[in-house]
This record gives sequence, structure tokens and C-alpha cells, in this order.
Amino acid sequence: MRWSLAIFVLAGLMSSGCNKPGSGGAVDFTIKDLDGNTVSLSQYRGKTVLLNIWATWCGPCKKEIPDLIALHNEMKDKDVVVLGVLLESESAEASKPTVKEFNINYPVWYGDDAFAQQFQVQAFPTTVIIDKNGKSVKTMIGLQSKAKFEAAVREALM
Repeated sequence: MRWSLAIFVLAGLMSSGCNKPGSGGAVDFTIKDLDGNTVSLSQYRGKTVLLNIWATWCGPCKKEIPDLIALHNEMKDKDVVVLGVLLESESAEASKPTVKEFNINYPVWYGDDAFAQQFQVQAFPTTVIIDKNGKSVKTMIGLQSKAKFEAAVREALM
């Protein structure tokens, strides 16, 4: 983990949580995908987004991947998008083998310290459910089951 991210995580544990996603209007961010292309959350406005924030060294994160792939396959035609955002100490390029190893078929982007701060990442994995209007409606910290992901997405679709 980058030192600045480690310091942020510690600070986040002690902070009051100002400007948290879900505390107001729509959330948005612009970062890079694993190929270096600029991408934004706003390109998925109108869809429900399951935003899974993870790291390749995180065992529970890897355990969730098959369920996220299955959810992506089952719900991609229902205006639901699964997005992965990696927060790593290595480069985006160094993360590609893990993405390939797990046959991840949903978009995976590479987050930075500002992204981690915006979503107040305190632990891996962290999953944020964002409704079709771009509003963060639920944050799930730690390992989740497919059933919990499905329930959170269904709730956001209502």
C-alpha cells in the first residue's frame, strides 16, 4: 500500500466522515482504466452501479470475484454495471495478470489516493452501490456474499 494511502486510511478511521458518498447528491470521479484510458463514473449514469474497491493482495477481495463475475453476467442486461477499482502499491500494469488470472469480464479501473479519499476506503474490499441517478445508496465493507450483493442491487433498483 502506498504510504499516502496508508496515512489516509488511518486518518479516515479517525475522521468524522464529511462529504461521504451517500450524504448528498450524485457522486462522480475520473480515473484511469488498466490500459491508461481516462474513464468516469458519470458514463454509467442511468444504470445502477456496483462499485467494488479491492486490491490484488487482498484474500477476501479475490474470494468475491467469482460472485461479482456471476452477478455481472446475470444483470448486465438489466441496467446494472459491476465495476472494479483497484487500489494498489504497484502499477496498473502490474495488476493485469491478476485480472487475467481470475477471468474478470467487467471493467476494472485503477484508483488513486484521491479516489480512496473520496470513498473513505478504510478496509478491503469495500463495495458501494450507486443508483441510476448517481447517488451512493449503500456501502458494504468486508467480504460479501452474492446474495448480499444481489439484495443491495435490487434495493437500489426500486
